[in-house]
Amino acid sequence: MTTVADLKQQSGSGPHPILHCRKCGAEYSANKGDYWNLPATHIFVCCKVPCKLVVKSTRYVEVA
Repeated sequence: MTTVADLKQQSGSGPHPILHCRKCGAEYSANKGDYWNLPATHIFVCCKVPCKLVVKSTRYVEVA
């Protein structure tokens, strides 16, 4: 379970982590500064399941 305490202040070029809901695919900011008003123990939840802290990557696959 990802909490506000797990987040880092993001700056510079990416890739930067995001919060991801594995149930619906929603993506949310994982920049600690965006959640200054929440307690450090706050758990990020979407669709009644905890969000995962992930890095999004793009893969290019040649079409045969």
